[in-house]
Amino acid sequence: MIDRKEFDDRLAALQGALRDKLHLRGATFERQVHRAGRLLPRRQRRAAATLLGARDWMGHPRLARLLDRRDVDAAFADLNRHLDRIDPRERRKTALLRLTGGVVLDLMIFGLLLYLLHRHVSGS
Repeated sequence: MIDRKEFDDRLAALQGALRDKLHLRGATFERQVHRAGRLLPRRQRRAAATLLGARDWMGHPRLARLLDRRDVDAAFADLNRHLDRIDPRERRKTALLRLTGGVVLDLMIFGLLLYLLHRHVSGS
């Protein structure tokens, strides 16, 4: 059987990691996972769903005994391992580079269209 206090402490630590690494605000773990959406890969979303289900089952004494501790521990480990690999500064830098690249590409396409339009108008 899983100790409720230990589970809640581990869940709170996971919430803090989501807040620090992915900048996800939310009063509850469920809200943070919902906001994470595709920031979390499918495997980590499944692990989060396992933890949310375990949290719900722990509210009921008979269902709490049925929880598999290995599954819950594996879900915690999987999410923590993924979040440990994330560097918030690198994420910000990558987002800025992608934005800049998109703007440059849009300007290049716009310039090409202006050039083609100018050739078409002056050629006629």
